[in-house]
Amino acid sequence: MKIGLRGLALPLLIILVWWLAAGLGIGVGILPGPWEVIITCRGLLASGELQAHVRISLLRIVQGFLLAAGLAVPTGILAARFSPFAQYVSPLLGFLRQVPPVAWIPVLIMVLGIGEATKLAVIVYAAFFPIFMNTILGITQIDSSFWEVARLLELSPREVLRELVLPAAAPSLIAGLRLGMSNSWRALVAAEMLAAFSGLGYMITAARSLVRMDEMFIGIAAIGLFGLVIDWGWKLLERRVLRWQNRD
Repeated sequence: MKIGLRGLALPLLIILVWWLAAGLGIGVGILPGPWEVIITCRGLLASGELQAHVRISLLRIVQGFLLAAGLAVPTGILAARFSPFAQYVSPLLGFLRQVPPVAWIPVLIMVLGIGEATKLAVIVYAAFFPIFMNTILGITQIDSSFWEVARLLELSPREVLRELVLPAAAPSLIAGLRLGMSNSWRALVAAEMLAAFSGLGYMITAARSLVRMDEMFIGIAAIGLFGLVIDWGWKLLERRVLRWQNRD
């Protein structure tokens, strides 16, 4: 109870300052108060507009993230287990890892247009590297004695993957997936601001062009809330999958 109240203290203080600032006319008189934003949010919910933008953004993030995980996990396993493969791909991937996803958006628009392919490419790019790096980290940290046991038991490559690699690398892998999802969520919003006609990022950009700060705040709040829910989901999954770590 105390932790919950402490966590609410700062948000409530920010809302109070916001309410006072709107009442004093700060922001050239266009800063809406909290109640105005609530009324606008009710209208967007009643019309279904907010739900439509949220649904589109969530669908994009799921599709892009699954594609990124499907590429990054096998690539990370190969790079961790076969040094020649790592020598081929590491220089290029090391270079690309330093370039933020937003920097590629203009290039992707020129090449792919402003369709769904651009948004998916940005999501995959943003999520790939955390998953890839954590997959390598998890596998390289497996104790050598486990590999020796696998050789003594003459496990097949599939059995090694199922019985050794995935369980042992699970903590690092889940951390990479969680970080990749967080990165891709932020990158998606940026892509929707620049190359979309739907989604939460587009909603904010459209509200800016109409000088509707109330709708901008609603879009920002939706991004933060759904990002928080997604992160909580990963925490619950991590506790469930790695519950063996807490056993005495």
